[in-house]
Amino acid sequence: MLDIIKILPDIDNLGREQAETYKGFANELSVAGSVINSINDDVDYARSRIESAKTSWLTANFDLAPDTVFPLAPLPPAHAVTASDGSQIMPDKNEAALCFLLNTSSIILYYNANIRPAAKTYPVLYYRENELWENDYDGMKVRMTDKLISVKRTLSEMNTIKTAIQEAAKSEIPAVALVDGSLILWTLQDEPDSYRKRALTEYLQTFEFARELGIPIAGYISDPGSKDFVNSMRIMLCDQSPVNCDKCIHKQDSTDPPCEQIASLKDSAIFRNRLAAGERSVLFTSRSKILREYGDNNIRVFYLNTGSETARIEIPLWAAENESMLNLVHAVCYDQSVKGRGYPVALAEAHEHAVIRSQDRSAFYELLEQSLVKHGARITRSAKRLSKNY
Repeated sequence: MLDIIKILPDIDNLGREQAETYKGFANELSVAGSVINSINDDVDYARSRIESAKTSWLTANFDLAPDTVFPLAPLPPAHAVTASDGSQIMPDKNEAALCFLLNTSSIILYYNANIRPAAKTYPVLYYRENELWENDYDGMKVRMTDKLISVKRTLSEMNTIKTAIQEAAKSEIPAVALVDGSLILWTLQDEPDSYRKRALTEYLQTFEFARELGIPIAGYISDPGSKDFVNSMRIMLCDQSPVNCDKCIHKQDSTDPPCEQIASLKDSAIFRNRLAAGERSVLFTSRSKILREYGDNNIRVFYLNTGSETARIEIPLWAAENESMLNLVHAVCYDQSVKGRGYPVALAEAHEHAVIRSQDRSAFYELLEQSLVKHGARITRSAKRLSKNY
């Protein structure tokens, strides 16, 4: 039971600190505006300084002045939008049997094409001994951890949307494939070589398939927390040249470095007031290490004012370099967000078909126990589960 009286002072302090943070936020935005103006004065110099900087942060670069704004592109009257999502039931040692379940879904929405929408789900249960292990992880055999299962789910989602892309292509109308979240597989960055390369090869197969069919893939990130462009502006604020954070003189004399003036800002905050509804930013790159292995599928990023928020949109390089594909992604992401009252309707529908709710989980484990009883298998329950009566 929560004794809320004991934390009333902390709640009051939280409100006061948030108010103070908001005041500082306005000052940071003002500094950021000045930095953008200085970048505009010499874009080539800014790009060179960013590229040569040695930092521990991820930075973003750009080809055009970063305050360049692109108006909303026209949306083809007849078009299709595909999306995929997934959810899982993780292995639970407190349950009757050790297993995990992945449920992925796909949705295809057709507009002005006289074709009915299509939704499919693909539940897969993993329970065999060899399925509960990753058999080639740096030359070792290891248990499937939550992280490895999460990667497996991502790969399943990509295979699912690959099937949807193939189906949507049959309509021969413009189409976009939406993915919930980033197209950059950050989680693979520090994984062993053999495992990372195998997983990334499978992941990028869908990109290549989409490229062959001329259907761009876009990662839609709602309420993004990324700071790549902010980090680039921090480099511009630095009073050292070349920039090398490991040898920062301010760390040695315990003074505040100039870059800290905008350290708490996020990229989305920069573009929130610079883009009108429907407008997008310039394209940005990322210096994430994993992208060195993406080849022609390297990722470009833009920010989009959906009218409800500033979303981060990621697309492969081959789509970014194709003006008609780039404009199509721009138009579809905005239109889908409007139709979904703030979030793409295709992604929301894919989520609804993929999500495993608490009652689904309960039904799953009840059927699992019934199967064990039916076939005379031994059922063991942990003391923890019995004590909590579930």
